[in-house]
Amino acid sequence: MSIPNVLTFLRLLGVPVFAWLYLKGEHRAALAVFIAAGVTDLLDGVLARALKQFTRLGAVLDPLADKALALVALVLLTYSALLPPWLLALALFRDACIFAAIWLLTRTGRSYEVRPTRFGKYSTFFLVATAVLALVQEAHSPARAASPALQSLCLTTGLCLFLSWAQYLALLVRMMRRPPDMTPGKLAGPLANAIAGPRAQPRPGAPSP
Repeated sequence: MSIPNVLTFLRLLGVPVFAWLYLKGEHRAALAVFIAAGVTDLLDGVLARALKQFTRLGAVLDPLADKALALVALVLLTYSALLPPWLLALALFRDACIFAAIWLLTRTGRSYEVRPTRFGKYSTFFLVATAVLALVQEAHSPARAASPALQSLCLTTGLCLFLSWAQYLALLVRMMRRPPDMTPGKLAGPLANAIAGPRAQPRPGAPSP
């Protein structure tokens, strides 16, 4: 197994550890695990490029690990009332729409490439920043309401999530106007290749979670 994939597996293993520490009230330790997971995310990307160790497994597991950690952090911080419920709902709604779009493209025989858009990257960055700030606040001042800085960051994150959803929707509409390029119902795109083996080279421009 490649070094980047080992780091990705460690990040996945860190998700239940982070949740367990947080629920036990060990907020500083949970913050340390969250930050360590972020560091491994940076490292596996750098090492994959430096060592040229790009794998299909890594292409699937890397975003999965990121999503799992971010989602668990959002759920726990919303449960603690540090983050507003609407932010979690918006994040879940956007991701559900993206997966629905991928399913629709696959069912109608349109190839796609799983990759984030510009606002998709922005929303991921601000989601992580929001979670880190909330965890820092809870580690230093437990049981306090969200600070003005955290509230402002939540609004910025919510705006980026909405804009990324709109961008993905526009991409879906554009791709659905294209005629199908393979048998409807078959898997297409890099995500499908990781599951079902090599296929024809997909066209770029489709949404990604």
